[in-house]
Amino acid sequence: MSAIRVKLVRGLAACPESHRVVVRGMGLKKLASTKLLPDTPQTLGMIDKVRYLVTWERVDEAPPVGRLKKKAAAKA
Repeated sequence: MSAIRVKLVRGLAACPESHRVVVRGMGLKKLASTKLLPDTPQTLGMIDKVRYLVTWERVDEAPPVGRLKKKAAAKA
């Protein structure tokens, strides 16, 4: 399975609040910050909403493991 690498390339100063929330939801905080996200329709929808603020590419790395899966693996 592949993942998506997203990079914030424009600042958030003049964008609507709903777009700032989406960028924050992707885990991007500062200009030029990058995150590795799972390749899901939800992620692609978030990227589409703020496509003027970010660049992205598909990579052949393992997608990040969520917090709940980490807890379940620790219990087992």
